[in-house]
Amino acid sequence: HFHDCFVNGCDGSVLLDDTASFTGEKSAGPNKNSLRGFEVIDAIKSQLESQCPGIVSCADIVALAAQTSVFMLGGPGWAVPLGRRDSTTASRDAANSQIPPPVFTVSELTSAFQAKGLSLKDMVVLSG
Repeated sequence: HFHDCFVNGCDGSVLLDDTASFTGEKSAGPNKNSLRGFEVIDAIKSQLESQCPGIVSCADIVALAAQTSVFMLGGPGWAVPLGRRDSTTASRDAANSQIPPPVFTVSELTSAFQAKGLSLKDMVVLSG
């Protein structure tokens, strides 16, 4: 979830696929071979669209899926504000420069999360 929120806010932009004229965040270095489960979000979105088209954003689905999975695995729960709008743009460059790389130390990760207004607890929860 934090991979989406670190770049342009929690807008679902990490879900956008690359096209011939657009390179998004999904294929950025920190996300490539790291993020998984896109097909789960696609399946949830498809089911929701069949029942209530145009109502639930992919950004909200990502946030709720993250919160629910953490809670179901014994982690803390938290309130998820709803009503996010899906992005129609994304920035591979911003993803490459703003998402902490896997080689960061705990101190560097803590600083990166604090710079986004997130605590150490937030970092642990959102990192899985």
